[in-house]
Amino acid sequence: MQRQSMNRDHCIALQDVSVGYRGHPILMDINFSLKAGEFTVMFGPNGCGKTTLFKTVLQIIPPIHGTITYGDTHYPRFGYVPQRQILDEIYPFTAEEVVLMGTFGQVKPFCPTTKTGRAWVAQCLEDVGMLDLRKRLFSELSGGQKQRILIARALATKPDILLLDEPITGVDIIAQRKIMELIILLHKKHELTIVMVTHEIHSIPKWIDNLIWINDSKVLIGNSLELLAPLLAEETSFQGTLWH
Repeated sequence: MQRQSMNRDHCIALQDVSVGYRGHPILMDINFSLKAGEFTVMFGPNGCGKTTLFKTVLQIIPPIHGTITYGDTHYPRFGYVPQRQILDEIYPFTAEEVVLMGTFGQVKPFCPTTKTGRAWVAQCLEDVGMLDLRKRLFSELSGGQKQRILIARALATKPDILLLDEPITGVDIIAQRKIMELIILLHKKHELTIVMVTHEIHSIPKWIDNLIWINDSKVLIGNSLELLAPLLAEETSFQGTLWH
């Protein structure tokens, strides 16, 4: 992947990018740029290529073609919240210890966590409303609580960009609403750049800065939901109410 100088207002830009596996493209000719502090949603049905594009931006897999550029002041630090996380229950990690994992890239190998580091972990737990449960085993938490801990772990990396892959999948309706309220609060409180992948139309805030709609191998870009509302209305597979 080539890193080039670019407008410092843009933290990510894709130019003529194709993504896929083993040289076989799933999505082609992708062009868009995201500015620092924006809230972006990648939306589309399961299996459309959202996660593949997401992982390409994250540099987990390389693009097949094209160029992805990042901000020219410094390479951005990503905080990644995966779709689901299964920690082996043989290892009895507490919620606090899971969040502490997010700080490992900030300390030298084999060095103990500092008092400052633990204070930062406590702040991240407080930001997601889980400080009181910090000593609870991760395996004993509910689905919504686990998701909050994974968000706190991503925050512990001190990210420039927070990436969330299907953050409300697999949790009940009440937990979905609370998680979305939390994500929106974090975006506003910390002015975080957020990229969220979802197939749940009701999880998309109406006021987002960018909507990347992926369907039938096509990538459509809009700066507001209003631009794509006619297309969404035609898709009978997408039902629900947009987030206010």
